[in-house]
Amino acid sequence: MKVAAAAACVALAIAGASAQTAAPKTVWGEPDISGVWKVPAPVGARANRDTFNLAQLDRLYKPEARKAVSPQDDPSLHCRPSAFPRAAILGGSIQITQAPGMAYVFTEAFPTYRIIPTDGKRRLTPDFLIPYFMGNSAAHWEGDTLVVDVISFSGEGWLASRDDKPTAKSPGVWPTSDQMKVTERWRRVNADTLEYQARVDDPGVLTGPWETPRITLKRQNVDRIEEAICIEKEGASAYLERYGLKN
Repeated sequence: MKVAAAAACVALAIAGASAQTAAPKTVWGEPDISGVWKVPAPVGARANRDTFNLAQLDRLYKPEARKAVSPQDDPSLHCRPSAFPRAAILGGSIQITQAPGMAYVFTEAFPTYRIIPTDGKRRLTPDFLIPYFMGNSAAHWEGDTLVVDVISFSGEGWLASRDDKPTAKSPGVWPTSDQMKVTERWRRVNADTLEYQARVDDPGVLTGPWETPRITLKRQNVDRIEEAICIEKEGASAYLERYGLKN
């Protein structure tokens, strides 16, 4: 009897632990990716360590796409936002909220928002597809993964920072064009972990598709992101340092 009781206690403990760490669902049955999330460590290509697959991206750039671009053109230095996937790794928190058929993504760094239909049907009609910093998104669920197709970019964002240099010959410029298309995959791994991966197709500047590695974001113990406004006359570098953001 004691053995059986002990076994039952162990089983209950395991079940309780699994319940605490399992990826939750919304009340309407979709995977719940809501919360405030943040990369736990810097992601990029610094100090001979490439954690963002930038060596491959470096090789994909058309030479002419970088000729007229300087490291000083990095949007972060001018208080302008960059779209995802770069927005996922800047170091600021990301907040996601959900409603039936919709997801909303807010960034703390260079504050932006995204409104994403998740029913696989809705997208703005062509006459409303004007260029956006963050693009125009439409999504659908594939099992527990939210797959987001993003088009209609302004071409003003960068894919990485001027300080990201996977090789000694890397120029530190990572421009995009208005032809860019991004396919994102968001997946809640467990209660405290969100996984993000993106594929970038941009025939305006790249010779082929680029895919990021899987990026891990950890849940933050807060209810909402903070207001973190970048004022260019104060200096974007001071803004990045003040909020502990990556440039």
